[in-house]
Amino acid sequence: MKVKWIIRIIIYLGLLSLLTSCLQGRELNELAIVTGIAIDKVKGSDEFLITFQVVNPSSTATTTGGGSGESTITTYSSTDRTIFGALRKTSRKASRQLFFAHTQLVIVGENLARGGIEEIFDIFERSHELRLTSSVIISRDTDAASILQVFVPIENLPAVGLAKKSRNTSALWGESRDVKVFELINTVSGGGDLSISGVQIVGDAEEGMKKTNLEQSEVKASVEMNGIGVFKDGKLQGWIEGAEARGAVWVQNKLKETSVNINTEKDKKAIAINIVLSKTRIKVDLQDGVPVFHIFIKEEGKVDETQGFVDFSKREEIVKLEKMLEEKTKAEVIEALKATQRMKSDIFKFGMEMKRTQPEAWAKVSGNWHDIFALGKLDVQVEAYILSTGMRLKPYVLEKE
Repeated sequence: MKVKWIIRIIIYLGLLSLLTSCLQGRELNELAIVTGIAIDKVKGSDEFLITFQVVNPSSTATTTGGGSGESTITTYSSTDRTIFGALRKTSRKASRQLFFAHTQLVIVGENLARGGIEEIFDIFERSHELRLTSSVIISRDTDAASILQVFVPIENLPAVGLAKKSRNTSALWGESRDVKVFELINTVSGGGDLSISGVQIVGDAEEGMKKTNLEQSEVKASVEMNGIGVFKDGKLQGWIEGAEARGAVWVQNKLKETSVNINTEKDKKAIAINIVLSKTRIKVDLQDGVPVFHIFIKEEGKVDETQGFVDFSKREEIVKLEKMLEEKTKAEVIEALKATQRMKSDIFKFGMEMKRTQPEAWAKVSGNWHDIFALGKLDVQVEAYILSTGMRLKPYVLEKE
């Protein structure tokens, strides 16, 4: 009988322990939710200028909506030798404790990037709140704080909107990349070079920081993704744009989807082909001390538009189109490779591939790899296939005589 009561008491005590509250719990109305972080370098100092974009709960609540007249976000800035120190200093300005579990975007200032970014992400691996899945972008021609303060259309929270913009343009256009914090840290810790998408303000930056910027059909300032920053030894060396940027994404096997304009026999860039699948393999050989970069690309696309007359009912016309697509892809890839060779930055990880497959050859060139990379020869091979021409084989516009 006593044993039965002892067992009951143990069970009751176990159940009571489940009813206890969290010892370190925090109420939602005591937190300031941070959606974006901007990191700049204080000019003439070794300190960082850290800017936090915080959600204004009274403005984003469904009961008040956008008609409250309040800004949906507030920004706080602090300076310190460490990012964590700046975070703590912000408590002097904010009425609530900063909460980082919902941070979606990290913007690094261009000046800071040129000086080196290898050490600034240490806090992200140590902190239990900061997210390793936050997107990272580099500001162009301005400081990171200014980018974070510009209101963007459609989205209530600018940092969230900019993070979505980074993902969308990477997925649909292919001239930029959506880089996460964990990928950046892995690349730096592995000794590789980096490539990070750039963002810039288009229009009047001061007007863009006012809520009135959104109270018109055409905004006076906007934030746009523009180009890819090329890093060497953790420092920004320069930018690649347009065809060079897309070619770089192609080589990195990160191209998800893009549109390529192809010439017809009579018109330039008259056919729009939507690339829906692209796979890239790389291989590196060392010949007489000079590396040869072999790049194999297989891609598939669909004809989405034509401004000239092409009879797609004829197989030979589609074969011609595939050949032109192959040449176009190859040209952009070569442009990208030459641009990065000029900067002596191996953002394609050719060196890591050689280290993995040919460790003995890598041991001979590893000490001077950036210079040797710049002298490397290119071998680009592309296979392109047109999967579909849409619902019409012949354009409704008649062939011009």
